[in-house]
Amino acid sequence: MTSEPITSPSASVVTANNVLLIVDAESLLSRYPQPSLEPQNPTVIEDGFIFAISGTTTTQNAKNDSKITLTANGQVFHIRGRTVSLLAEHSVVFHNISMGDTGILSPPKLVVHGEQTVPAPDPSNPTQPGSHTADDHYWECSQLSTGVAACELSFMLINQRCEALGYFSWKTEVTLSA
Repeated sequence: MTSEPITSPSASVVTANNVLLIVDAESLLSRYPQPSLEPQNPTVIEDGFIFAISGTTTTQNAKNDSKITLTANGQVFHIRGRTVSLLAEHSVVFHNISMGDTGILSPPKLVVHGEQTVPAPDPSNPTQPGSHTADDHYWECSQLSTGVAACELSFMLINQRCEALGYFSWKTEVTLSA
């Protein structure tokens, strides 16, 4: 089975700077073994469990300084989350992102594109890609100016049965430079 051509739903609309937030799920659950199961009362986490990677930085792309630094080489940012998980036992869903200073970035909004073609290896013939459909989602915000803004990210860790294992909140700073 071959996959269909995959076009990015976001690339056809606007050129965006992509930001990937990687959550260390195993370490997070080890540090917080009994997280909140209430979205309105999440477990507040310490720094060191989320890493930001962006194609907009000219220095080291991933560092664990518990801050998000973006270079404004465009006007729009797409923020996605993924986990570090050996067997994909855990996924992450960011369900809210709020900015403290609306003068730096616009309020983030959730964008969902349904039924996108996603490649997957065919176990019987790994060099020939297969495909399946899934919904794509990301948070989108626009650059308003340069500076530093307080940011709070709310997310849930989910198991393979799409059950929430816990709700978390992380406060950080977003630095937007020219």
